[in-house]
Amino acid sequence: MDPASYLEHLGSALQKYHYDEVRPLTDQIDPSLFTSQQAKKALGLLRRRRRFVDLEHLAMLFIAGGKCEPHIRRQWAQALLDQNRLERGLSVLSDMAQKVETDPVEGPEVRGLIGRAYKQRYVNEGGEENLRQAIASYEGDWLAKRGDYRWQGINEAALIARGTRDGVDLKPVETAEEIALAVRDEIETNQLSNVWDYATALEASVALADQASALKWAKVYVQHPGADAFELGSTLRQLKEVWRLEKTALGQILLPPLECALLQKNDASLEPVKLAGKIKTEGFEAVWGDHSIVNIEWFESLRERLHAIARIKNSVSGRAWGTGFLALGSLFRPKWKDNLVLITNAHVVSHNPADEASLRPDEAVAEFTRLADSPRVVLGKMLYTSPRFQFDVSIFELVSPNGCCSLSPAIRLPLVDDPDPMKRRVYVVGHPNGEKLGVSLYDNSVAEYDGCYVRYRSPTEGGNSGSPVFDCQLSAFAVHHRAREDKKLNEGVLLRDIQAALCTE
Repeated sequence: MDPASYLEHLGSALQKYHYDEVRPLTDQIDPSLFTSQQAKKALGLLRRRRRFVDLEHLAMLFIAGGKCEPHIRRQWAQALLDQNRLERGLSVLSDMAQKVETDPVEGPEVRGLIGRAYKQRYVNEGGEENLRQAIASYEGDWLAKRGDYRWQGINEAALIARGTRDGVDLKPVETAEEIALAVRDEIETNQLSNVWDYATALEASVALADQASALKWAKVYVQHPGADAFELGSTLRQLKEVWRLEKTALGQILLPPLECALLQKNDASLEPVKLAGKIKTEGFEAVWGDHSIVNIEWFESLRERLHAIARIKNSVSGRAWGTGFLALGSLFRPKWKDNLVLITNAHVVSHNPADEASLRPDEAVAEFTRLADSPRVVLGKMLYTSPRFQFDVSIFELVSPNGCCSLSPAIRLPLVDDPDPMKRRVYVVGHPNGEKLGVSLYDNSVAEYDGCYVRYRSPTEGGNSGSPVFDCQLSAFAVHHRAREDKKLNEGVLLRDIQAALCTE
């Protein structure tokens, strides 16, 4: 495939979220035919969509084809870092550092990525030397005002502040506050309007403990046309992992509206922060203005629903296999009265060999990770099951833990052809790959209905089996159960059809 055709097809596949087409497309290219600019564009497309495995693969093809330009090797290293393969990424960057030392573009970029690698090391495992190495990697370009030095500066400020909180005696050339003030003053004085300048000014305000300014910059940041899921997700990660804002007074106010903004973007995923008590309204009022009441109520509703969702685990090994959620029993069968029941997939928990379930009922526990102390509850009597090739659902009695809630099935289904794109949106909430509870969405809209099944474009992983599928009003209307590779869609079973089947039995 010639470079122009590849770029066209690659862009189309990424735009449509047909990620399974990327590798076959890439394997058709002759890397020697690409100009430096074409290679840069292809790598940039993948990086923008955070397709880091595919980015690594393409960069290695270019390198194997004799294209060893610094920007190609740097993007290879970035792909490694974003897969948390820090040692390999550092090795690549260290080999490059001396060669690009005087390059006005690649030199600062490579040193910045070295700083990022050591920063992530410190976040992951601590170690004063990792912190010092990260600061040193950012400091030179910040002081000399080389490259994208405001990015270098704000990262240095964040790490100095983190070191101070962690009790590390760094003796920096400048304090975190001095750097942050200089960065923010330059952005304000020069009226810089790049999306990353807005994010940097926001972070500088955090460093200065200036709540009013942080909220002011958050408002213009989330409304910037360039602030998509990639940018917002990166900012939230920095605020949570490096600044550790989650349990601070500023974090209680600033993080929820940023998370809400992220959830209104395509191509997003989020693990909502745990807060002490109710969400603070100040952040929403400052960031969203007249729309604050709608957004805060929607976000509070989402957070409340998280208390109904459980990770399904093996009671002995602790291995997670899927997701389940609580609902009021009487909504499905009157004789179940007001008892809460747990709903999951039959291919997650079942005694029927045909379901090829990951767990038998006597092996499974439900862990409510959003409740205090993450209680684990043994599944009770199986009340109903339908094979994986029908409804693919198992319903169990459960002793409800304190603080839980239940989900109510939607009265109406979202319309495939609704003229309002927000009303076509769906949210899949579960434990992807058995990890922390998260909300994931890409091109998150209803695509089609087929009998008792609904298909949608929201991305899911193995651990999402049994997750509730919410509409834009956060009413559960389906149980996620599989991906349809033939249609490049995900599929859930409609709760209304499960209700109808139970009421007629």
